[in-house]
Amino acid sequence: MPLYFYRPGKVPCRICGEGFERWEKSADPRLSHCEKCGLPVTALLPDAVNTPRYSRKPSVSEAKNAGFTVLKKISSGEYEKQ
Repeated sequence: MPLYFYRPGKVPCRICGEGFERWEKSADPRLSHCEKCGLPVTALLPDAVNTPRYSRKPSVSEAKNAGFTVLKKISSGEYEKQ
């Protein structure tokens, strides 16, 4: 379910403030009035989400430089630091 942001017609509202977020199904109709204060609201477009894409697995040295502890499996249930 996407997250929608609504802004009241009169900003800032004493009850809603600058606006509010609400989880809704895509098929649900958008709100026209706030459920708390009853003022008309405007649905804003959701912000774009930036997800990084990696084309390769990071190397052991890159993981260590990033602050991760790198472990190597030596037997069933046993690991050692690299």
